[in-house]
Amino acid sequence: MKRFLMWVVGLFVVVAGGLWVNWQLAIPSHERNWRADHSRVPKVAEVDGLWTVEDVRNWDYAEDGTIAREAWETVQIVPAQLEQAYFIVEPFASNAAIAHTMMSFRFEDGSAYVASVEARREEGEVYNAPKAAVLPIFEYLFVWTTERDMFGNSEFWADDRLYMYPLAIPLEQQRAVLEAMLRETAEVQAEPRWYNTLFSNCTNVLARTVNRLSPGAVPMSKAWVLTGYADDFLFENGMIVDKGGFAATQEKAFISPLIRELYEEQDPAAFSTALRAAMDAR
Repeated sequence: MKRFLMWVVGLFVVVAGGLWVNWQLAIPSHERNWRADHSRVPKVAEVDGLWTVEDVRNWDYAEDGTIAREAWETVQIVPAQLEQAYFIVEPFASNAAIAHTMMSFRFEDGSAYVASVEARREEGEVYNAPKAAVLPIFEYLFVWTTERDMFGNSEFWADDRLYMYPLAIPLEQQRAVLEAMLRETAEVQAEPRWYNTLFSNCTNVLARTVNRLSPGAVPMSKAWVLTGYADDFLFENGMIVDKGGFAATQEKAFISPLIRELYEEQDPAAFSTALRAAMDAR
């Protein structure tokens, strides 16, 4: 029995060592045959507090999920003009513990942009969470889009539910988070990075970005990996606005029916404005 246990431990060490070496030797790259929606890495530059972001996605989606129009834009972002930041959760129907998470930033002029950390996929490549936990098969990138693009993508293309929670942290901290995410986007642009389901996913990359500003601001939690619990975790830590307990807060954050109702509004800023008005009216 002792010999068998030693053999098992030895096998584990060999496998773990082999995986570690694989991660060290594999080289992430921006130069692959990327899927259309992941084909561009946003380019970020800052001068005197004015941030310019190139290749912000602003696509249209038909109700059957097909892409009706592809458009990429260059936008200018002034963090001092940020009005409100939001945490967005897109649960996967197959497992309540797993979700995609994003951030949205709403500005004084009505514009709103989503920042989403995503496993970057090549043409024909399918996301595989278990494999991505042990093998370097995806790079990740920050995808920046209009809200109308990302919310239409979730509603019509992915057919997922979507929840949008306003952050409860002070506005100056929200602005600092925005700037940190812009800087992180520029770093990924300059140096490709591997995605990992456990250690570099849509949620814990965001958490580490915030913690670089203020160490420990987002405590380590199961939600860093079981991302479907991220909204509950933030609520318990007072980071999203309480609207009468978590169940009521989650209900009021549910925006999927509103997306479908308002999607005919073509102007992204007008769409975002109408969405918030509809949320407030409920």
